[in-house]
Amino acid sequence: MTEKTPPDVAESRRSMQILRYACVRLLEISAGVLVRIADSQTKVALSRDVWSLAQAADHIGRRLPGLRSSAEAMTPVAGYAEFTNGLIRISDPTEQYDLLVSQAFPELRDVVCLRQARHDQLADEASVSCLKSVAEQLDKLTLPTGGAASGGRGELARGIECLDRDEQIPPPLSALESIPRRPGREAGLTEGTSRASGLVRHLHDMIFGIEICAAEICAALIAHHPEAPWGLRYDMAKQVRDEGRHFELIANRISELGGQIGDHPIKFDVWDKFTLGRTLPERINIEQRMGEGIGLDGGMVIYRALKKMGDERTALLFDYINADEVTHVGNGNRWLRELLGSDEAVAALDAETRRLLATANWPTASPMPLNVEDRILAGFTEAELAELRPDA
Repeated sequence: MTEKTPPDVAESRRSMQILRYACVRLLEISAGVLVRIADSQTKVALSRDVWSLAQAADHIGRRLPGLRSSAEAMTPVAGYAEFTNGLIRISDPTEQYDLLVSQAFPELRDVVCLRQARHDQLADEASVSCLKSVAEQLDKLTLPTGGAASGGRGELARGIECLDRDEQIPPPLSALESIPRRPGREAGLTEGTSRASGLVRHLHDMIFGIEICAAEICAALIAHHPEAPWGLRYDMAKQVRDEGRHFELIANRISELGGQIGDHPIKFDVWDKFTLGRTLPERINIEQRMGEGIGLDGGMVIYRALKKMGDERTALLFDYINADEVTHVGNGNRWLRELLGSDEAVAALDAETRRLLATANWPTASPMPLNVEDRILAGFTEAELAELRPDA
């Protein structure tokens, strides 16, 4: 068998753009499934998948300028574009997830490994290094038991090897055509307000009322807003994983304290407020800036109370969770300024968003003392903090 010639710059560029397209499309689909699927543990697994795919796409994007390409370039190929559209057309999110795990994820991983082996180790050292990093991220995906290989024989592999550039590319379907009224939840969970008190009840409220809703909101932003800047979508993917990790941490702590998932009713307040947003900036303001900002205030109060009680284990969890929230709020502030262009435009949006929430009878003021130190770290200006103070 004749050994294949290593790809030149043009072929390397095209294959990298195709791989980036595959990573981004599977990122969008995985995010859409996370919103709709009911099982909480599957949502947590998908939070890892979303973050791994975002990192893989980002690695490729950082290599592309060295191949005479823009960092965000993507090249769809007909067969794979139709394959991903077919995944999106499936109405059952559990079936979608099964196909991601059994077909889409293994093929993407295997094609990346095959491409890595084809590049000249010295002439295209940067691409080899890039694909190695991509493969490491894709190895973290949820894969079939035993890590079964696809053999690289699917539509993605055929598309990369095909030299015909005149194929008809179907337009991409939206991975989440509309924001659903409610995200998926297990049948055993009931909506309502718990009459119980105590730490376990509070932690149970947190994981379903805040953490998993926040993961779903960020996933919805990824899946529903493909027009958003890549950097914003990358930050949302990181937050999806952060919130999934928070769910894991707190669920484990509930178990350690003798509680069980489903012991208490759950709420959707965080999600319900998010669905009032009509545009990408409004949605970011409601969740990342307003909701997570209040979380900075409340999280610090809870952390100090736990320390005072001597519950060092739970306090440690909140210490790390609160640190994550600073970055989430900071991302919201930064991207709103980027999208809107000025602090004045952000202030106008914030005022309009607060009117929108008030019309729906949602409170907008923080019920806790302002965590000024963390809010400053997250990018709030002195003028914005003055507006948020109760006596403003």
